[in-house]
Amino acid sequence: MAPITLFCKSYLPDLPRLEKLVESYLRFNRDNLEFFVSVPEAELDHFRKCIGNAVVWIADEKILAANPAISLDAYRALPGQVSQQIIKAEFWRINHSENYLCLDSDMRFIRDFGISDFIDSSGTPFTIMHEGKAMLESWFGYRFHRQLHGFRNTARAMQAQFGRSGPLYNFGPFPVIWNGRVWADLAKDLESRNSNIFLAIASEPHEASWYGEALLKFRSIPLLPREPLFKAYLYLEDYEDDARVGLDESHLADYYLGVVYQSNWYPSRLK
Repeated sequence: MAPITLFCKSYLPDLPRLEKLVESYLRFNRDNLEFFVSVPEAELDHFRKCIGNAVVWIADEKILAANPAISLDAYRALPGQVSQQIIKAEFWRINHSENYLCLDSDMRFIRDFGISDFIDSSGTPFTIMHEGKAMLESWFGYRFHRQLHGFRNTARAMQAQFGRSGPLYNFGPFPVIWNGRVWADLAKDLESRNSNIFLAIASEPHEASWYGEALLKFRSIPLLPREPLFKAYLYLEDYEDDARVGLDESHLADYYLGVVYQSNWYPSRLK
């Protein structure tokens, strides 16, 4: 059994982007790591027909069923941007590996990747964790104050959940490396507060911060911080700035395993 698997939560509007992610996975997967993709049960056959069996398909409902504390009706009543976080955070319950690289559909690998990119020689997974300064600096001039305010508010709210003070950490952007023991310890802690991951994410929809702050609190695994694995183009302006100076995927591959082309602008501006 490999020490890590890959996982992505998707749905029908993201099918074209997922196809590109799967293509890149097949091209660059040097250690033959398994890739699990979760979609709504009603869409499963369509995804299989379009992409085939290059990945392991799972219905969202199967992941949710592993936690009896989650009501399927309550899950379906949540906005999609929140409900998808619950699927990502609960995959550990059915994953046959202790660790998983959690991806989004609007990503693609741009060079070879393998176990050593995600797990150190002792078997400990890296944790995406930093203070976000480089990302905030890249936004000087056109959205800095809004992003800084948002980052600080989120980080402080998540600190308060665990009674922590000190530096404000960013535990993203995706993809992120998650360990099942961390999620299990968080589940126990939430249960002691008469809560669960559904209620936690519904109230504070920041799944990566729930994981990161839980790791800092419980130290379920040794902490091995690592900078983001993918170059994240979250805004069109970021992509255009790099394109203007000739920075493309061939250059990015010297520093990153992949690229994120945020789906809000990617379909119409980049093929």
